[in-house]
Amino acid sequence: MNKLTKISMTALSTALIAGSVQAMDYSISGGASIAYTSVNTSSDSNPWSMGDSITFSTSGDLDNGMTVSVSLEMDDHGSDAIDDKSIKIDTGNGVVGFATSVGGIGGIGTIANKVPNAMTPVFEATDATDYGQADQKMSSAGQWGYKHTIGGIGISIGYTPGGNTNGGADTGWSVSYADLMDGLEVGFGQQDDGTTSESETAYIKYVTGGITVAYQKSKVDYESTATSDEEAVHYGVSLAVNDDLSVSVGRQDVEIGTNASEEENTGVGGSYTMGSVKVGLAFNKAANVGGSAGVDYEATIGSITFSF
Repeated sequence: MNKLTKISMTALSTALIAGSVQAMDYSISGGASIAYTSVNTSSDSNPWSMGDSITFSTSGDLDNGMTVSVSLEMDDHGSDAIDDKSIKIDTGNGVVGFATSVGGIGGIGTIANKVPNAMTPVFEATDATDYGQADQKMSSAGQWGYKHTIGGIGISIGYTPGGNTNGGADTGWSVSYADLMDGLEVGFGQQDDGTTSESETAYIKYVTGGITVAYQKSKVDYESTATSDEEAVHYGVSLAVNDDLSVSVGRQDVEIGTNASEEENTGVGGSYTMGSVKVGLAFNKAANVGGSAGVDYEATIGSITFSF
């Protein structure tokens, strides 16, 4: 506890916030998983793997009305060190923060994939490259972010120093609106890393009862003429059958440069939750991978996740 308190106090002084902490809350959460991923192109590989994660969190209310929170995650990535870290300051007029976790705090990465899935996106697991994803690059040092919602309009900004290959910055932003009608949300975002690519994405999502439907269109324009630009259309639907069981189906078509064939990603998935245990199963297929006609991959993905 003393160690977490010191970390939290350091975060406060670094952010130059004037005020003393009135109350501190601490929590520790964790999880473990056993996963199975079988791809038809790697039949000789071991399909089994495991994951583990422990997250330490603390937050404090300041006497000036602000709230500061710190999160540190230790998992099985890298050398089992604490890698995903974040400091967030809720000013009352938005949340500003700094994070090293994938996706960051703000920017286009927060809306990169709004299509629902019961287990995993349709473009995952079949091959190493997820074409057509308008996302914000992260550096190992971390990303600054800002998020605020006012009148149903959500604004998100991300700034990643050293986010591109030449050490320059990667900037991104997104805006969303959820008050057009009950259950309907729309959004748009852009990203520019200055030297490698520019990207944008737009989506529409509708939720009614246990059904969620979404449609998203993204494109990535590369500065180098040697790298093919990408345009993707992604859509899907998920159904919460009850409080425990969910199923989904989706499709993504990606146009890559001037290739005659589009990459076609399709998938179905389901998950079932029993208290702190969640079981998931998905079947994804990629046709014309990378825009190459007749190159097809199939993946079977399963997992058992324990939360505590």
